[in-house]
Amino acid sequence: MKRIMFGILAAALLLSFAGCANESKRILAKVDGESITLKNFNDRITKLPKQYQDIVKAQKRNYLDDLIMEKLLYKKAVKTGIDKDKETQEIIVEATKKIVIARLVEREVEKKVKVSDDEARKYYDEHSEEFMLPERWRASHILVDTPEEANAIKQKLDQGASFDELAREKSKDATAKIGGDIGYFSRGQLVPEFEEECYKLKVGEVGDVVKTQFGYHVIILTDKKNPEVQEFAAVGDMIRKELEREKKKALLDKMMTDVRSNAKIVINEKLLDEEIKKDAKDTKNPPEAPTGADSGKSE
Repeated sequence: MKRIMFGILAAALLLSFAGCANESKRILAKVDGESITLKNFNDRITKLPKQYQDIVKAQKRNYLDDLIMEKLLYKKAVKTGIDKDKETQEIIVEATKKIVIARLVEREVEKKVKVSDDEARKYYDEHSEEFMLPERWRASHILVDTPEEANAIKQKLDQGASFDELAREKSKDATAKIGGDIGYFSRGQLVPEFEEECYKLKVGEVGDVVKTQFGYHVIILTDKKNPEVQEFAAVGDMIRKELEREKKKALLDKMMTDVRSNAKIVINEKLLDEEIKKDAKDTKNPPEAPTGADSGKSE
């Protein structure tokens, strides 16, 4: 939420003075005499998250209509005095607290945490076991409905027929159009009967016909990879994000500990316990809903 409200792009801050002056004088619309300048309009767009900016820039007329309607509805609300009533003022106070706290967290935590490439690389080097890929197999298969069809296909393959061509021609599986290739998998990802046959095969070997809940398979093992550590390039961004998350949490925890340790806090434990027990009792004994004829009566 704080990103939506306060995420102003650096580019907006670097606008030239002349450009800002021109935008502030150019009036895009007037609503009951109140102007919406080009600068107002563009500033509102700039404060949106990047993904929303792209959407709004493609629909600027609609966004302007939204701003106009916002002004009209706000004006109507103020006329009714709803902005002055007690409930609205309480909501405003609570919302203001949350906004100010969010800004504090953004300034004291979000903007202070950075993770360098060297830090990410150091973590990768010291925790390589976390990025280990398991043993993997790659196979292609031809799926048919009957054992007779499967055995006939197996016989043709034993005689030198092309697995790719037979898969495209005979297989009823969606992988038929790519020669039956199911890609890489590790233990537990496929049905047990299929996997067990793959584990018996050498790369390039066609296995026996296998029955599963889907039908009858003729399988060829096309590759096998031993356990290996993923390259840093594949996991670097993930490491940086995780280290950033951990640093932010630690910094936020420290800030909360500091402000709490410097405050004088007195809790009425007896009263709090009474409230907790009362809520627990209410949860165990919820009020009974009206039933039968009584449900339609009013007092």
